[in-house]
Amino acid sequence: MTVAYDILADVIDIRFDKPKHQDSFFVDTNVWYWLAYSRASVSAKSYQVKEYPGYIKKIRSVNARLSRCNLILAELAHIIEKTEFKIFCSANKKDPTAYPMKEFRHDRSANREDVTQEIESAWMQVGQLSGLVPMTIDETAATTFIADLKSNRLDGYDLLYLDLLRKQHFSILTDDGDFATVPGITVFTANHQVIDAARACGKLKMR
Repeated sequence: MTVAYDILADVIDIRFDKPKHQDSFFVDTNVWYWLAYSRASVSAKSYQVKEYPGYIKKIRSVNARLSRCNLILAELAHIIEKTEFKIFCSANKKDPTAYPMKEFRHDRSANREDVTQEIESAWMQVGQLSGLVPMTIDETAATTFIADLKSNRLDGYDLLYLDLLRKQHFSILTDDGDFATVPGITVFTANHQVIDAARACGKLKMR
């Protein structure tokens, strides 16, 4: 899939970047998924399960800040369950478009146990590697959400994360190209399409 990203953020290619002690990163859900979920390689591209865990290791080696909010847990759990469902369907020759995911959730107790164990294990790793940043989704946050929804092409989770980035002055470590279209933030990524687009418009930065 090719997306014509309008790059407005500053973009850093993590393949060639050396993290600094003073760096402060908010780590997006996709990065935690590739790092902490044992079967992430089933649905990931090879660079995703290589570059992001490798960069996290570099960040930790200089004692830079890695942060999360607990909303990440809901998104991470959803993605893991979805992947486990696809694995089950493939192994049992079921069409995932015809076999309801709710049936998988309610009628397959052994598989449900696998799902919950994978989520718990992944979240334990996230908690060990990052610091918690509290998030309050109050009326002010909802107003900001609607305003950002009108001016940025982000999904619902990402709009809430964007508000946190601004308040805490975080950079974001992500493979999601949508963030690269937001002005005023810095995106650390290994997404080749985003990096190429940023280079073409002069938004790819070296440190």
